Amino acid sequence: MAQHKTLDELKKILTDFEQENWVAPIGEQGQTRHITLHMAKLMGKLGTVTEGWEHNFEMDLTQLKTEVIPDLLYYAIALAKVHGVNLEEAFLNRLEMNKKKVGRWREEGKA
Repeated sequence: MAQHKTLDELKKILTDFEQENWVAPIGEQGQTRHITLHMAKLMGKLGTVTEGWEHNFEMDLTQLKTEVIPDLLYYAIALAKVHGVNLEEAFLNRLEMNKKKVGRWREEGKA
């Protein structure tokens, strides 16, 4: 079984991968655009699975498990790296914001 990595370790692995595999840097906007296009492709793959479920089809989840989910993490780390975001901190802050929002919804009888 693979050893678990922290987000900082994954960020370093991603940086090394990019340095070995990308020909030329494309800047912040270029990287963001490129990542956005790849994430749109991932959403299409995810949409195919969920649409199949909507129509009661039995769906093969291999691509979802081996490509889509790992690639979502890849691109989240890449976007955080491009924009100087501490992903662990941003994730925890966002979770806290959502917790407060759901608490308000419960108080208002919406959840």
